[in-house]
Amino acid sequence: MRPSNPVPRALNRTRSSLERLLSSLRWLLTALRAVGRRAGAGIVSVAHGPVARLVSTVLLGRRLGVSVLVVGLAPVLAVLTAAVVASATGYPPLERWVVGTWTGTDPRAAVFVGAAVLVGLAAASAAVNGGLLPTTVLVAAPLFGVAVTRYGTVVTTSYGDRIVSLPEALAFAFGVAAVGGVAVGVVGYGVGAGLRRAVDVVRADVPIPFRDGTQE
Repeated sequence: MRPSNPVPRALNRTRSSLERLLSSLRWLLTALRAVGRRAGAGIVSVAHGPVARLVSTVLLGRRLGVSVLVVGLAPVLAVLTAAVVASATGYPPLERWVVGTWTGTDPRAAVFVGAAVLVGLAAASAAVNGGLLPTTVLVAAPLFGVAVTRYGTVVTTSYGDRIVSLPEALAFAFGVAAVGGVAVGVVGYGVGAGLRRAVDVVRADVPIPFRDGTQE
């Protein structure tokens, strides 16, 4: 009697196991594709819903091209503001003006005018295109330009006088731009959105008819 060879049986078992594994993988891929299609359809439907459109308008703006243009204008404003400040007054006087105006000890008209210009810029951006994010970036850019001129100035600390380094100036400028840009952007966006809403209401106002049948 010839001894049985275990190799063919092992190969058959291995092939059967591989076939079952491949079959399970095919089933899993099919199930994942079905779930993905359903989830994708749900995302698309939600993305085109009124709530999604409202959120997109509030955050990004009505027209993407205009929002990109606004964001691209921000670095130009930052450079121009920094150049004007560096050539005109320098950072230390501006810092004293802002502190004096904030505390009320030495109010400066230039600070109020600058704040009004930034709020007006944010309101114009919000009224024309909306988009809280591009509006915030737009008004944060001049603040960054002003604050970065702190680079190379001498500051007095408890350890004595020292010169502000470039990393310190950049970190300070980003902080000022973030805090000031968000504050001015939110205020200006509210003003601009309110003005646009008021204009839309006035344009959509129905004429009041007179008693003789004519309209005003």
